[in-house]
Amino acid sequence: MNTQQDFELTAEEIDELKKFLANPNVTIGNANKKPDFSQMTTQAEIKKYLTQVKKIFIYGYTFSIDKLANSIQYLTQLENLTLYGCRTLTTLPESMGQLKNLRFLSIYECGIKKLPESIVELTELTELYVNSCANLAELPKNIGKLNQLKKLSISGKGKTILNHLPDSIQELTKLKKLHISQLSELISIPNGIGQLAELKDLEIQNCRKLSSLPASIAQLPKLRKFEIIGCNSLNDIPEQIQQLTCFARYTNALEQYEQSKNKKRPLTDEEKQAKKVLSQIKKDTATPIIKIKPKKAKKLPLTASKFGGVPYWLPEMPYPVDNNGEKLALLAQIDLAELPSLPDFPTTGLLQFFISNDDLAGLDTDIPLSQKGYRVVYHASVNPNISEKEVLNLAIPLENMPLGDTQYQLSFDLGTQSMGLGDYRFEKLFKTTAEKLKIEFDEDDELLDLIEEEAYDKLHNSTAGHHIGGYAFFTQEDPRYDEPLAEHNILLLQIDSKNGILWGDAGVGNFFITLDDLKKRDFSRVLYHWDCA
Repeated sequence: MNTQQDFELTAEEIDELKKFLANPNVTIGNANKKPDFSQMTTQAEIKKYLTQVKKIFIYGYTFSIDKLANSIQYLTQLENLTLYGCRTLTTLPESMGQLKNLRFLSIYECGIKKLPESIVELTELTELYVNSCANLAELPKNIGKLNQLKKLSISGKGKTILNHLPDSIQELTKLKKLHISQLSELISIPNGIGQLAELKDLEIQNCRKLSSLPASIAQLPKLRKFEIIGCNSLNDIPEQIQQLTCFARYTNALEQYEQSKNKKRPLTDEEKQAKKVLSQIKKDTATPIIKIKPKKAKKLPLTASKFGGVPYWLPEMPYPVDNNGEKLALLAQIDLAELPSLPDFPTTGLLQFFISNDDLAGLDTDIPLSQKGYRVVYHASVNPNISEKEVLNLAIPLENMPLGDTQYQLSFDLGTQSMGLGDYRFEKLFKTTAEKLKIEFDEDDELLDLIEEEAYDKLHNSTAGHHIGGYAFFTQEDPRYDEPLAEHNILLLQIDSKNGILWGDAGVGNFFITLDDLKKRDFSRVLYHWDCA
């Protein structure tokens, strides 16, 4: 991995980066974690911050952006860059070629006319999506130099300009997925496409001037899915292609969807083997969980299990506040005596979860265990004589994101759950389980390449919902990939965007604890995380 910091920033570049990174429509990482450049007084401090940024999402619908700063090149550790809805953005800087660690680049509904030629210098790039870009006129002629690229998706919108794909596309020797869509002027597909020895998934959709396909497609040794959707001018389909068992043609996307529901293609050998591995993982990781059923309620007892509402609290105890001294709102309160038994969980008392009413609902990705914007409190016993009026006299907030001002009565059922796809341990477990079963896969294959699409989606969603214990669900990624957080493998509580509850853009909130802390009833180091799509 490139970790170089051998660059010097001018005052103008520093100002440019400050303005760019501080923009409210620029998201750094999984949350709006903004740098405080006022606390960075030296070049070394600024460079240290820049070389820690790994993920940026730019949302262009609500602000105008007509260029990316050349100084973006100094984000040397950037791995993931998404440009979304930047309609006035017509060019990208050639300096992007310096982002040597970039692995994922997505450009959606932007005004770009072409990609910079320097993009071929992104030697670590594995996924490239340039979608719904109506003004796109050409791709870099040397795009074949992206020798690590595994997924490529190119699509226009309405009447587009792009009329050909560069011949060098045949040099993408590791390409596994190629999607071409809505390119109204595309006339042909390069003959060399038959040289993409790793290609497994090929989709061509709504390219209305495309009239023929190269016969070399039939020679692709690993092709397992080839779909033509729309493309009504396409009359010349070689007989070799028509005879492929993986080939399907649909008049439109609706027909494709309907037929895919009713007609399952045969599993490949890889998918059959992966199915065996998944079955073993399901058995090995099965664990009891407590499913939570929330129901909106107007009035609940002070000590009841609830989402939102008025918390039980002893008036003489300091009420939890955030870093600014603002009182926290009750997110959830669990009467542990009501729960079915879970290993190591307390069986009496109240467990409470409080969060701040700030823009990030108390999340702090810089210091994730700080409990500055959230608090987890355990009452080993309760005083039945405390009244709701006494608690309300503390002037506590009664609404928050994701609950609003609604409270929910909770009921509980015991269930079983196995590890889901988003868990930070899953990929390693998949490999070790395959080894135990003496099943070998291509080391370059990702899980999405090995697992049949329907099974993949089902596995991804298998841990969603409100529950205690078991495994967490994420819309983005598990924060416990970071080594210091890996020991927080007990899920205290998960609240999903369901039943009128909404975390940001349909996200999910989680609280994790270490097994040792749970046994000691020490809730001072609980990890709180939420993300959204």
